[in-house]
Amino acid sequence: MIVARTGGIAGMRREWRAEPPPKEEPHWIALIEECPWDADPGDAGGADRFVWNIEAHCGPRQKQAELPDRAVQGPWRELVDEVRAFSQPAKPEAPVSPAGRGGPRAV
Repeated sequence: MIVARTGGIAGMRREWRAEPPPKEEPHWIALIEECPWDADPGDAGGADRFVWNIEAHCGPRQKQAELPDRAVQGPWRELVDEVRAFSQPAKPEAPVSPAGRGGPRAV
């Protein structure tokens, strides 16, 4: 799964990927199948709006959609949120205080 968001004032692109393990495939297949891939999402509606590009690979099948930000709701929102959550890096650990000083180090 690849989810990319482009647009906004700076026109920047953010991308998230999810490659879940085989034991999680039924969950992901259900998320993918619930989305209305063939529906017309309509126009993005103006400059500086976000556009979402979503790609899903289910075995030999590939699905792709380009959606305006306002169309990312319902099943689309669930799928996007799952991909983004899957690809989030682990939170960094809290800094370790120097030995014998007790408390965080000033930077």
